[in-house]
Amino acid sequence: MAEERELVKKRGSFKGRLTAFIYYLDALTDPKSMSRCDVTELQLRIGKIESLYDQYDEVQLKLECIVDDIKLQSSERSEFESLYYKSLSRAQNLLSDLNKDSESFHSGKSTRASCYKPVKLPTIQLPKFNGSYKNWLEFHDTFTSLIHSDDDIDDINKFHYLRTSLEGSAAVVIQSIEISACNYTVAWNVLCERFDNKRLLIHNHISAIFNIDTITKESSVTLKGLIDQLNKNLRSLESLGEPVKHWDTLLIYIITRKLDSKTFRESEEYKGRIDKDSKITFDTFLQFIRERADLIEMLELSRDNSSQTNIKLSKVKSMVAVQVSRTKQRNSY
Repeated sequence: MAEERELVKKRGSFKGRLTAFIYYLDALTDPKSMSRCDVTELQLRIGKIESLYDQYDEVQLKLECIVDDIKLQSSERSEFESLYYKSLSRAQNLLSDLNKDSESFHSGKSTRASCYKPVKLPTIQLPKFNGSYKNWLEFHDTFTSLIHSDDDIDDINKFHYLRTSLEGSAAVVIQSIEISACNYTVAWNVLCERFDNKRLLIHNHISAIFNIDTITKESSVTLKGLIDQLNKNLRSLESLGEPVKHWDTLLIYIITRKLDSKTFRESEEYKGRIDKDSKITFDTFLQFIRERADLIEMLELSRDNSSQTNIKLSKVKSMVAVQVSRTKQRNSY
């Protein structure tokens, strides 16, 4: 219960930050009168709010795994996502319109002024990296695509983006490097030398697969979470040159040992229905787990609906019983 309260408290903080962002957008009554500083502030706020969803999703997923009322959690998620995407879409459309106006304004300037090229900051979500090897490849590829390889962003701004994208031990790696245009390449190379270690990356992704939590209770959420973790680490290992396509038997063994008792029994029955001389591929077995998770999810929803119906019927019966009792009392007088 203590863990649930703490997670709910964190979720409330994220919802509060989203609400504050919506209030900020509402306060922009006349976008055409916004100064250059105001536009930059809007860009920075969008960058912050884009990173909010991953934080919220992590907390919400933990809640969905430990609470019994899945329907309530689904409703909470749906409400947050609706507000999040609507407000983010609204902000990005506003920024797009402002950038168009800025481009039109600069195109009418003199030749000297036209040589100045304003920095157009990316409005899509920047990656975050905290020093965990399991997240390095995703961070490296995303940051390279969005920032490092973008020639429209100068090096000083790239350095600022790099600083704001690093957390924990990763931030310490470049902490002592002074922020300047010429030092951006130095900082990026230092970071890559520290974390772009193929042997360690492979070791960490394999370790992550073996250390996936064992499912103790039959649940669609935990089964789908297991599939997602497997796929994420396997994709990373494949990009590192590992022959994951030939690991079917090993992967099936690993995933089987992570299943709850009911799903384990079903998986053994599934294997028994296949000819003993036929090879079971990992993709085929994973599809069985997906279908099993979908079935469990349908049963969970059915039980929730049935429970709600029984509660309503019980209340109706109680009300009828009370009414009958009062009628008998009046008749006895």
